[in-house]
Amino acid sequence: MSTRSTHPGNIFARERDNIASLKAVYPHQFPEPSWAYSWPDGWHRLVTDACAALDRLAPDGRWLQIKEKFGGLRLYYHGGPLRFDVHTPKGVISGSLDPDGGPVAPTDLNRLIHQLEEDSGLTCARCGGAHGVGRAINLTGWWITACETCEPLIRAHRALPHGE
Repeated sequence: MSTRSTHPGNIFARERDNIASLKAVYPHQFPEPSWAYSWPDGWHRLVTDACAALDRLAPDGRWLQIKEKFGGLRLYYHGGPLRFDVHTPKGVISGSLDPDGGPVAPTDLNRLIHQLEEDSGLTCARCGGAHGVGRAINLTGWWITACETCEPLIRAHRALPHGE
């Protein structure tokens, strides 16, 4: 665990510990490179649920990438659908295609991952709570989902000079 003090609005303060805890339980799911795994602390429960599901439904499965994008969680696994997100003036349009170009098979794993990604839009990226959540906030071009309590803390952290 890091002893360095972090700003209370840093939504990635426990990132290394969160990744390490899941790698310890599911080492086969997290091949290198480690830069492919980065999610806000408040969504760690969602990622933990995704890892348990991948282990149960695709025991040899592995993550290609786990990240935050357009204010929501994105989970990409080996053999999973091809994903796309398009940012429009009316919001983000997301879609998926089977690797062969057809519709995505509605497997239990695909349905669960879709649900966890939807849940991230109702879960604060900092505290993991749902009070006052349900919208992504724009932080100078970067979108994130935050509750009413955490939004000012996140904004304050983002206003700091890079690296502080």
